[in-house]
Amino acid sequence: MNRFTAVFGAVVICLIVCLGWLVMHYHSAAAQQETRAETADQQVNTAQAITSNVLSAMTIFNSIAEANQHAKEQIVLDASGAAADIKVAVADDDCTNRPVPAGAVERLQQYANGLRQSSSGAFTGKPDG
Repeated sequence: MNRFTAVFGAVVICLIVCLGWLVMHYHSAAAQQETRAETADQQVNTAQAITSNVLSAMTIFNSIAEANQHAKEQIVLDASGAAADIKVAVADDDCTNRPVPAGAVERLQQYANGLRQSSSGAFTGKPDG
């Protein structure tokens, strides 16, 4: 029986060592998987934040573009209305048959060029007057 007890004890010790090794191995693997899962969660959160920021920026850009388009359309309407009003106002006036002074023509052209530049986004920083 003494030999049986020694062999049995050795087998039990071997089983305990093997089980301990398995527990440590799977504990380490579980810790690695947990770290990978946390990293993946962080990457998902970062990607969602970036996507949200891009969508917000696009919404703002589209709003600005739409506002600019409406402003341009309003300027065209105002200009055509002003032109029609001026035509009616000077229809029977003898000033329409006189030439416009060269200085006035040049100043009106400068003003028109300034309007074109400001509507295209260029800013000269110079006053119109």
